[in-house]
Amino acid sequence: MRSQRIKDSAAINSGTEAPRLPTAAQTLSLEPARPRAGIGDFNSGLFLSIVQPPKAAGRGRPVSKQGRVSIRRGGFTMIEVLASMAVLVILVLALTGLFMEATNITRRGTTMLMRNSTIETVMETILKDTESMVVNERLPCYIEADVVDSGSGGFGFDEAFFITTSGDQDDDRAYQLRRYYVREAIVTNALGAPWKRYQLFRDVWIFAVADDEQPFNPSKIPVDVMEQGMRWWNHVDTWGTERVMLADNVVRFDIYCLGWDGLDWMGAMSGLHVFDSTVGPMSVPAGQRERFRHMPPASFDIYLQITSPEAAEEGGMALLSSDSSIRQNARAMMIRESATMVGRASPVMGPAQFHHPANHYTDP
Repeated sequence: MRSQRIKDSAAINSGTEAPRLPTAAQTLSLEPARPRAGIGDFNSGLFLSIVQPPKAAGRGRPVSKQGRVSIRRGGFTMIEVLASMAVLVILVLALTGLFMEATNITRRGTTMLMRNSTIETVMETILKDTESMVVNERLPCYIEADVVDSGSGGFGFDEAFFITTSGDQDDDRAYQLRRYYVREAIVTNALGAPWKRYQLFRDVWIFAVADDEQPFNPSKIPVDVMEQGMRWWNHVDTWGTERVMLADNVVRFDIYCLGWDGLDWMGAMSGLHVFDSTVGPMSVPAGQRERFRHMPPASFDIYLQITSPEAAEEGGMALLSSDSSIRQNARAMMIRESATMVGRASPVMGPAQFHHPANHYTDP
């Protein structure tokens, strides 16, 4: 090997022989030229050396200087695998809990947004009709408290009848009769379980409805809504109506009448808390009551509460229980999960009717 290297280097330096390229298994190495015995000095300071790779032992495994085969195998023990699986399960459970909590928060937020949107729309509709209310000796109004679910501990929903000018001005139906009330119904869920729900409705009539009853049914006596002292709300059950459900899952619908004297005009009459414009406010002494007849209150305070669908269904099933304590807890839960809105409306024609009352039957 040494003599071959010397010959190759001498041939390259003398230029008499072309250098031979190393094979694929060989490598080239440039080493500093060192004088060799019997060769003499080299003109170049470097010489080319072909280095052979170390020979393989066995099946091609590299052999160390000591002649031992170096073998390395990768893998995991059973304990490592089990520990990794335990950590992975803990992470999955933690992420699942976070995902479910985020989903519940999103659902509750969406439900609250829809509930608030509904309650705002309903309140705007009621306030619009109330502000356009017309009350005089020909167009009376009637409001009664605790008509539906009025038992001990019940929600006690109110009912209102009045005439308004908030109708469509283009179809000659500007003056319309309104009725706001809550209906109680027993429904079933997807599993067939019954539960009790409360819905807010609005009925609409036009003046011609009462007079149109006689041609279709001669046994019925037509009702003149504008007749003096006519309590038209006692006849509405026989009329056809345009009925619209305004809100579902209602837990409160209360109307308070504030009079021109600063007092509450929802006084007691025959065991009921009512306001009847044909009689006057019952909370006012009888000697002063005539002064406030045939006029609307100064303002109406309207309270509206709507609970979530989940609370309405859960509480509605409990309301069917015969145990009063269970029903009371159900109502408390439904109120706790509800959204509340309070609105105040003042009839536009109220001040004119109060300061300058007009009597259409006696005034010339």
